[in-house]
Amino acid sequence: MTKRSKRWPYLLLLLATVRLAGAQNTPNRIMSALENLTVDSAQYRVVYEQRLYRNPMTAMRAISRTAVANTATTLVPLFQGVSIAQYRLSPTFSTSLLTRRDRIAYADAVPFNRRAYKLDFRLQPEFTANFGNRDRPVQSKTNILLQSQLYLRRGLVLNWGIVFPIVNDLDNQALNVRPAPIFLNQFLALNQADFMSISAGLFYTDRYGLNVQYRHADLRSPWSFGLETSLTGFYFFPKDGFYYQSPTDLLLLADLAYRIGRHNVTLKVSGGQYLYNDRGGRIDFIRQFPNVEVGFFATKTGNGSTAGFNFAIPIPPGRIAQTKRVRLRSTEEFRWEYNYSRGYNIGSRYKVGYQLDALLRQYHNSYLKSQ
Repeated sequence: MTKRSKRWPYLLLLLATVRLAGAQNTPNRIMSALENLTVDSAQYRVVYEQRLYRNPMTAMRAISRTAVANTATTLVPLFQGVSIAQYRLSPTFSTSLLTRRDRIAYADAVPFNRRAYKLDFRLQPEFTANFGNRDRPVQSKTNILLQSQLYLRRGLVLNWGIVFPIVNDLDNQALNVRPAPIFLNQFLALNQADFMSISAGLFYTDRYGLNVQYRHADLRSPWSFGLETSLTGFYFFPKDGFYYQSPTDLLLLADLAYRIGRHNVTLKVSGGQYLYNDRGGRIDFIRQFPNVEVGFFATKTGNGSTAGFNFAIPIPPGRIAQTKRVRLRSTEEFRWEYNYSRGYNIGSRYKVGYQLDALLRQYHNSYLKSQ
C-alpha cells in the first residue's frame, strides 16, 4: 500500500507559492545574494562566494556590470571560503590558476569570518523511483528536505536539516519527520590544480561513515583524474529511534576524464570497488549546457551490467525570502540518476553533498568561456 504523508498538501502549497517569489535576476538582485564579498580596488580584484546559482557565470556577469568592475577586474569565486581560481571576463575570457602562496596571502589579508555568511535555508526535493513493475508501473519515494549549512572555518561546514516525507511506495521507511543527512565537509585546495573533499557523518541514501575524494584538475586542461575512497555502513531513522549497522563497506574508485572539443562534453572512465564488494568499471558521457547537465552511462561489474542516464538542473525560483542575516531559497541544483537494472547492486554508490569532479566541471575555463 502506498504511504502518503498528511503534511503533503501543505508542502505542495508551499512549493506552488514559491513561484510568486521569483523575480528577474537583475545585476543588483544577484549582487545582493553574494556572500563574503571583498573588493580589492588596489589590485582590481573581486573575491566572493555565491550559493544561489548553479551556473557560476551568472554571478560573474552580474559583477562585471556593476560599479565595482572595470576592464582589469579579476574575479575570484570561493567555495566554502576557499578560492577556486582567478577569472577575467574582458577583453577576452581567461582563467588563471592560484598557487598555494596566493591562497595563503588571501587568507592572511581576509581572515575567515562566519558572519560574512547568511543563515541559509534551502528546499531540496528528493525523489527515488523504480519503473517497469507489472503490478506497479511506478514505485516512488518522495521527500522535501529543508537543509542548511553552518560555516565553522575556512573550507569546513556542517550540513544539517530536516526531512519531510510526502509519499513512499518504494520501501518500508515510515513517513516520519526525521533528521536530514548531517555531516561535516572539509574542502581543500592543495595547490594550483589539486583539490580534496573530506566528509564524515550521516550521508544520503542511508549511508554513514567517512568519505575522501581527491582530484587533479587544471581548470584550463581537458584532462583530469581523481580518486575516491570511503568506509560506510547502513543507517535509518524508524519512528521511535535510530538504527545502524557497523561500517564495513569499503569503496575505492579511480577515474580519468577528458573534455572533448568546444561542446563541453566530458568522457569519463572509472573503476574499482563499489559498495557490497562489487568490482568493475563505468563509462560516462556528460554534456554541459549553461544551466543544465545531462549524462549517459554504462556499468559492468561482477554483479552484472546496466546502463542509464542522469541530469542536473537548477530549481526555480532561487531566493524566496531574504533579510540581512537569513535567507530561504530553493536548492541551486537537483541531481538525479536512473539505471535500467534494479535490485542487483550493480556499481552501487551513495550521495554525499557534492562530487568533486562535478563541482570543478562548473569552473572549467572552456565551460565558462563558451557562455
